[in-house]
Amino acid sequence: MRQLLTLCIVYSFGIFIGFSQQTKPKMTEAQFQEMRDEISKIQTSNKDSVLVLVEEMMKIAHSFKDDQILAGALLAKADVESKYVDQDHAIATLTEALKINNRLNNTLELAKNYISLGRYYSRKSSHVEATKHYLKAVEITKENDSVTTAKAYSGLSMVAVAQGNYQNGLKYNLLAEKYTTKSTPEVLTAHNSMMTGVIYRFLKDFKKADTYLSKAATSFKKLDEKFYLAGTLNEQSDIYYESDPLKSIDLKLEAKALLDEVAPERTTTAYCLSYLGDLYVIVATNDSLLKNIKNPIVPKTKIGLFNDAESFYLRALNISKKSNNIQAVGDITLYLSKLQGLKGDHKNAYENLVIATKMNDSVFSQENKNEIAKLMSEKEVFELKTENEKKANLNKILIGSSIALLLIAFLIYWNFKNKRKVQSLKIAELEKDKQLLTVDAMLKGQEEERGRIAKDLHDGLGGLLSGTKLSFINMKENLILTPENAVQFDKSLNMLDNTIVDLRKVAQNLMPEALVKFGLNEALRDYCNGIQSSSKITVNYQKIGVNRKLKNTAEVFVYRIIQELTNNAVKHSKASEIIVQLALSESKTSITVEDNGIGYDKSTLENKEGSGLDNIAYRVHYLNGIIDTETSLNNGTSVNIELHV
Repeated sequence: MRQLLTLCIVYSFGIFIGFSQQTKPKMTEAQFQEMRDEISKIQTSNKDSVLVLVEEMMKIAHSFKDDQILAGALLAKADVESKYVDQDHAIATLTEALKINNRLNNTLELAKNYISLGRYYSRKSSHVEATKHYLKAVEITKENDSVTTAKAYSGLSMVAVAQGNYQNGLKYNLLAEKYTTKSTPEVLTAHNSMMTGVIYRFLKDFKKADTYLSKAATSFKKLDEKFYLAGTLNEQSDIYYESDPLKSIDLKLEAKALLDEVAPERTTTAYCLSYLGDLYVIVATNDSLLKNIKNPIVPKTKIGLFNDAESFYLRALNISKKSNNIQAVGDITLYLSKLQGLKGDHKNAYENLVIATKMNDSVFSQENKNEIAKLMSEKEVFELKTENEKKANLNKILIGSSIALLLIAFLIYWNFKNKRKVQSLKIAELEKDKQLLTVDAMLKGQEEERGRIAKDLHDGLGGLLSGTKLSFINMKENLILTPENAVQFDKSLNMLDNTIVDLRKVAQNLMPEALVKFGLNEALRDYCNGIQSSSKITVNYQKIGVNRKLKNTAEVFVYRIIQELTNNAVKHSKASEIIVQLALSESKTSITVEDNGIGYDKSTLENKEGSGLDNIAYRVHYLNGIIDTETSLNNGTSVNIELHV
């Protein structure tokens, strides 16, 4: 409907121009504002049709030989180019409008130009330039136009959020709300609610985040703003990213359907597709989630989820490359690398990891963050206000340019001198990542093999021995044995019983049944009770902190670490009491194993090799953890481990 209205407007103005060759009436500013606003609002998947409309609009604007109308047309054209071409074209077009409005001294249009430039630079991840232009818009409009001021503060809020400075983001968004009045368009009020919800999500206040985002979604749905509704659903989905990935997927797919309809090539669509890929990988690697998929659109198999995730990543990568979004290209390439690693495509995984590392080095550098911090200060605002006065002094500019050239020459020399060192550090980091992939495969393979052997022992050999025992019992009932032979026969049955018990213990150690059925907490409690009942050592098990479930791999590794540490204490410490403690917080897992035994001299173990200690070190390193051991002769041992899982 909106596209049809725009076509009608352009067609009507075309007739109006033809008529004007005789009567030469003047198009009013209100008429032209209506036309350009309609073109700016277009959300369509047909890029060619909207570009044709823009060309028609520019012809109309030029025909009136009115700079104010031309500047307005350039602003609308830049907005379309930002959506459907790329940010560089949009910035170049808007720079023309800026020159015209500077010449006309049109304050309100200048402010709109600066806000649009801030938005385009932000989409390019050029946060320094974005901040400069938003601040200029605030400087111009603070006392004149509350709606435009609110838009400028909203833009500053988005830049702060993109830099990870959520408190500043909240501060600027609240300033945007302060300048909201009854005359403020409902779509802008809804956008502020959405941004507030986004910031509260980053601040981990999910209840407030959901409240603000739901309010924004209701408004966008009422206004039939499909693009902004899709963005809001995207953000709501992220609230459930960790707590309920399947619900997060449902919201993301709803957002994707809207974006496929109105903006299939926009940056927001790439963001949505990228996160959908992440969620599909999470579900594919979690058996519990895989079994509970209800959405008919979502594949029910691991390989199906992996393939769809790869398709999402590749499409998102293509969109981000077209829009020249360096940050997004680097991030998505990294996600694609991880997925290829999971699929066993290690060659492409490694190549994409190298590409992602190089690209991400240029984004969010410390220099950018420092420069943005300066721009936020009062000093920087003052410098922006007096910029025109400084430009008037040619001698100072020449001196500054000379100093800048000297500084650049020094930086080039310094960069050349340190380039090899930086490259060496990057290569070392990549080799470390590659080594982690190898360790990951080794440890996972080890656990899979343990599980297979345990199952074979329990179901195969265990069943065979139990059957043999029953056969012997039946045989005994049908035989006439002397008392001596009967005693010997019973001894043989007892030996067979002991063999079955030992076999079950071996299978239990290889892959504890309680861990698979009841989870980590119950498995550890069962293990500690087993140690206590089979020895004279008192084993106290404690679990504290929040109740949350770790990923399957992490649960197995934590169990193995505690099992190895407890076995070491039982075998070597001569302790009478062992304390095992598992502490869970929202983002970390802590393990403590203490005994009151004889302790040991740590220096005697530095040159010794043992597979048990090596396995503990590998698992702790894999889970991004640190290990600290406190012990000395005759003073017991305390091992403390902190894992980032």
